[in-house]
Amino acid sequence: MQFGDFELFLISDGTFRLDGGAMFGVVPKVLWERTNPADERNRILLGLNCLLIKSQVDLILV
Repeated sequence: MQFGDFELFLISDGTFRLDGGAMFGVVPKVLWERTNPADERNRILLGLNCLLIKSQVDLILV
């Protein structure tokens, strides 16, 4: 994707599972489980994503 003088790239490094209650805190499980179904151990699937920003002189990994 081009953004002005910068090129943006999304880099995926896979996924991992984390406890849904820890991620959403005080939000009731019935609300967040609609979009993020939990497994039998109450973990939800999360992505490991980075943003690579390329300019004419720099590469920046966020």
